[in-house]
Amino acid sequence: MSKTIDQPITNHKKLFLAAGIGNFFEIFDFFVFVFLSSVIADLFFPKNIGYLAIIFTYMTVTISYMLRPFGAIILGSLGDKYGRKSIFSLSILMTAIPSLVIGLSPTFHQIGYFAVAILLISRIFQGFSSGAEMPGSVTYIAETYHRKNYYFYSAWMPFGANMSIALGSWAIRNMIEMMNHDFLYSFGWRIPFILGSLLAVIGFYIRKNIAESGDFQTAKAQHKVQKIPALALFTTYRSELIMGVFLVLIASLITSVFHVFLPNLFVKFLHLELSVAANISSVGALTVSVAIILSALLASKINPTTIVKYSIVGLIIILILVLTGTLPLDNLQMLYSVVILLSIFAGGVNGIYWGLLVDLFPVEVRYSGVAACFSLASLIGGGLTPLWTSSILALTNDYRYIITICLLVSILCLVNSFFVARYFTNRKCYFNSLAS
Repeated sequence: MSKTIDQPITNHKKLFLAAGIGNFFEIFDFFVFVFLSSVIADLFFPKNIGYLAIIFTYMTVTISYMLRPFGAIILGSLGDKYGRKSIFSLSILMTAIPSLVIGLSPTFHQIGYFAVAILLISRIFQGFSSGAEMPGSVTYIAETYHRKNYYFYSAWMPFGANMSIALGSWAIRNMIEMMNHDFLYSFGWRIPFILGSLLAVIGFYIRKNIAESGDFQTAKAQHKVQKIPALALFTTYRSELIMGVFLVLIASLITSVFHVFLPNLFVKFLHLELSVAANISSVGALTVSVAIILSALLASKINPTTIVKYSIVGLIIILILVLTGTLPLDNLQMLYSVVILLSIFAGGVNGIYWGLLVDLFPVEVRYSGVAACFSLASLIGGGLTPLWTSSILALTNDYRYIITICLLVSILCLVNSFFVARYFTNRKCYFNSLAS
C-alpha cells in the first residue's frame, strides 16, 4: 500500500466516542421500537384490526430496512467521493430526527391515520440514513488503525451496538416494572425515543470536530476518487459484494432472531412475560459483545477466515440440536442456554466480518462497498425477519420452522466463508495482513 497521509488524532477516546455513539443509538432505537411494538401497535393503529396491528407495525420495520440499501449506496458513494467525515456526521443527524418525531408524534386516537403516516414516513427516512451509519464508523476506524490489528479496533463498533441491545433490554425491563399501564401508554413509551435522539445530536457535535480519514486524503491527493463510486462498485466488485453480503448475513440473522424477534414473539404467542423476553435479549447481547472482542483479539494469532468458519460450524451444530429437540426452546432455562451458546458463536463472526469487509474493497469504493453489503444483509437478515417469523408462529405456532430457515442460511454462509478464505489467499490485502 502506498504511503498515506496521517491524520492528526490527538484524542483516541474522542474518536471512538464519535464513531460509536451513532451505532449505539441506531441499534438502541431499533431495539426499543421492536420491544415496544405491541404498545406502538395499540397506539398507532385502529383497535378493530386485531393482530394485524402488530403485523403492520413490523411492516414499518421492514420498509425501513428496504430503504437502507438505497441510503447505503447514495450516502456511501458520497462518502467515497467527498470524504468520510461529512457523510459520517450527516448520517447520525438524519437518523436522530425521525426518532424524535416518533417520540413526539400524536397517536391514532388523536389524529387518526395521520399518525400512521407520520410513523411510516419517519421509519422510511430513518432507514435511508441508517444505511450509511455503522459502515461509515467502521470504515473510518479501520482506515485510521489499519497499521495495527484493525479487526480489534473495528470490533468496538459492533461491541457498542450489542451493548445498546443490553441497555435497551434493561431500560424496557425497568420501564415495565416502574410504570403503570396508563403512564406507559400515555407518555412512558416516548421517553427512550426522545432521549436516544438527544444522544445522537451530541454525537453529531462530536463528529464535526474529528479529522478526515488519512486514506481518503491520500486517495484524493492521488486522484483516485471515482466520479460515480457506486457505478465503479457494481461494475468491478460484484463478487466482493456477494461475499460481503453472506459474511454479514449470518450474524445479522442470528442476532435478529434470537436477541430481538423470537423472545418478543414468544410474548405474543407463548405468553412469555415481556420483562423476561427483555432479559433474554440482554443476556444474549452481553454474551455476543464479549465474544466479539475476544474473536477480534484472536485475529492477530489465527487466520480471521478460520475463526469465521469454525464459528459458523458452531452455529450449525447448535441449530441442529434445537431442531431435533435436544435443546428445546419451550423450557425457559434451555432458552437462555441456547441464546448464550448461539451468541458465543455469532460473536465469533461479528468480531471478524467488519475487518474482512473493509479489506474486500479499495479506498475509492470502500465506504459504499461496506455500506451496500451491510445494508443488503441487514435487510434480509433483520428487516424481513419480523414478518416471516411472526407469520410462521401465527400460522403454525411452531418455532422449528424458524430454526430450519436459520440452519439453511447458516449452511450457505459456511460455503461462502470458504470462498472468502480462498479469495484472500489468492489476493494481496489492501490493509496489512494479520495471521496467515
